[in-house]
Amino acid sequence: MLANIVPVEREVLKYKKYARPFKPLRFLNLLPLSHMFGQSMATNVPPMVEGAVFFTRSFNPHDILRLIKSRRISVLVCVPKILDVLREHATRAWPESKEAPPQGISIPGRWWRYRHVHSALGMKFWAFVVGAAPLPPDLEEFWRRMGFAVIQGYGLTETAPIVTLNHPFKTSKGSVGTPIAGVDVRIADDGEILVRGENVTSGYYQTDPGSRIPDPVFDSEGWFHTGDIGERDEQGRIFIKGRKKEMIVTPEGLNVFPEDVERVLNGLGGVRDSAVVGITQGAEERVHAVLVLEPGADKDAILRAANSALQDHQRIRGASVWTTGDLPRTEGTRKLKRAAIREWVQSGERPVVASSNDTLESLLGRFTHGRDVSGATTLEELGLSSLERVELMIALEDRFQTRLDEARFSQAASVADLKQLVAQPAAVQDVEEPVDFPTWNRTWPVRIIRRLSHATWIVPLCRAFAWARVEGREHLREIDGPVIFAANHQSHMDVPVILAALPPRIRARVAPAMAKEFFKAHFFPEGFTRKTVFTNSVNYYLAAFYFNAFPLPQREAGARQTLTYVGDLMGDGWSILIFPEGERSATGDIKPFRGGIGMMASRLDVPVVPVRLDGVDRVLHMKSKMATPGPVRVAFGAPMRLRGEDYAALAAQVEHRVKSL
Repeated sequence: MLANIVPVEREVLKYKKYARPFKPLRFLNLLPLSHMFGQSMATNVPPMVEGAVFFTRSFNPHDILRLIKSRRISVLVCVPKILDVLREHATRAWPESKEAPPQGISIPGRWWRYRHVHSALGMKFWAFVVGAAPLPPDLEEFWRRMGFAVIQGYGLTETAPIVTLNHPFKTSKGSVGTPIAGVDVRIADDGEILVRGENVTSGYYQTDPGSRIPDPVFDSEGWFHTGDIGERDEQGRIFIKGRKKEMIVTPEGLNVFPEDVERVLNGLGGVRDSAVVGITQGAEERVHAVLVLEPGADKDAILRAANSALQDHQRIRGASVWTTGDLPRTEGTRKLKRAAIREWVQSGERPVVASSNDTLESLLGRFTHGRDVSGATTLEELGLSSLERVELMIALEDRFQTRLDEARFSQAASVADLKQLVAQPAAVQDVEEPVDFPTWNRTWPVRIIRRLSHATWIVPLCRAFAWARVEGREHLREIDGPVIFAANHQSHMDVPVILAALPPRIRARVAPAMAKEFFKAHFFPEGFTRKTVFTNSVNYYLAAFYFNAFPLPQREAGARQTLTYVGDLMGDGWSILIFPEGERSATGDIKPFRGGIGMMASRLDVPVVPVRLDGVDRVLHMKSKMATPGPVRVAFGAPMRLRGEDYAALAAQVEHRVKSL
């Protein structure tokens, strides 16, 4: 498609001065880059305002809030469905957010009234930019009343992609704003929005006469027909009513927009989601609702309540209950697939056949090697290893966009238990974080002290005992950015020996993993003496302070949280040092590497640098309390990339490379 983004640039630059107090302006973009709005808000707008863009795979509200606060995001770019998920989470976590503020309350007053929500998002966050689908007025009002700016715009792929935009600080409720400079908008007699301007495409790129891609629809006066129905007020603001092809025309000739009916339905208790489509009966089109209900909800009572709130021509004439999970939506923009829903209704509501990737059983099939699985199948019968349980939990979270409590997941006894856990909405799960990861050890005062300590006494003391011969330094020159150092484990001196062998520029940005279970008395003091707890805690804080170490759970819950923490570390430019054997070797022989290194490297998509240690166990054996000076060997291999989902096989690749050094 050929289009001109100059009008977009002119419009955005008008607001650049408003961004100065928020610099550096950081955007969190939750839209797919295949969508023009998402692409524009990722590659066009941020550079125009000297901003930065962050991306995440997760649509889970916990992850979104954590990322907004930790990365000091200013603007969230998303579709209305994301705002709805965040609202559901907010109203459960902070019940006061359900209540509207008093009339005439000031912006500072709103911030104070809803301070817990602002605290969760971080004080740098101030705006939502919403597009790609209609925004329900009640959802817009929910976030506006708490003091956040909700900025809507309107556009299409063929308009590069902005047609109208709201002023960031003068938004109009329910409106998608006024046309940007250089763009003309007209409302046709039938309500369709027509657009003309230099941003409108002149055609699609390299299409041939036999292409299935239709030409853009222009009339004789050069107006582009958008296919959207809208209205315009006296101030020139545009209000979107719906898609022309989705509009339902009643036998009386009146227009019904599905979004208006869905808004009423979704506001009723017992309705999780709904879709409204037009169903042809004879020569007439009728309003039909497809409902996703909460357990125990009464369909007839819901229809009566909805019809009492609708105008006569909008009233629902038929309804179906959708019982096979969520309603079908498009990826990324989360728009309802109305054609598929209409076809389902017209087919007599046959059971929906889920795709091979949609069901819990299909995900379990990756771990059961063709065995039959039913709700009564126990997880013990499946024989899942601890790593496979972690893989399954993460796969379920990715597929169903939820967040599972690891403690509850570990207690699930059967496939039916897992189904119940997955079916519970993410916003109502009280998810506990089982690991308390340190962040204080990366503050600048600690980093300065640690760097001075390494240079003045830690590295010299280590070299006095471990006379290292370092091989493979040339591979370290290839490192540009964070990596995972994967080494065999021989001694408590492994970490200082490896750090001493690294160049100072890399050494200063390494975070070693240490077994959380080694510090059990610190994390779980019950059952230990005060002396043991004190000694164990001191050792933990010294390791975290002087080596930037962090706890890595090996046999306890916390795998997902560990991946998140490690991802945050690497996002900040830190490399990770990990010992995939999981324990020290008493003989110096290399034990099998555990699959966690494969999962970590594959999911984070970062290079792995294999490291081999020899002789460190003779300097400080696992049974010795004092070190004995002696020669050691540290060999670095070439960085390697691990891709795939067979984490055990990926770990075996790293093990092989380490042994070959």
